Amino acid sequence: MTIKAILRNGSIEPVEPLPADWAEGKELLVEDGESANAGNVEAWARELDAAVSLVAPEEHDRFRKALDDLELESKDAVRREWGLK
Repeated sequence: MTIKAILRNGSIEPVEPLPADWAEGKELLVEDGESANAGNVEAWARELDAAVSLVAPEEHDRFRKALDDLELESKDAVRREWGLK
């Protein structure tokens, strides 16, 4: 689990509520958000590139068309809900 925190006056302070099941004295691992995120993003990008390369081009086209169709359906539903159609 990841908890966002900031360093303030030499203390690490969470910026969101801690999980209820965390007990006083629980050992935590603290990483620098900038360096941790950079490595995660680079690893994620490599993994995504590898996965995408396995998908046939016609599947990419089919997926794009499905997304376009969903967007149109969504817009139509909102227009009906708002009484614009």
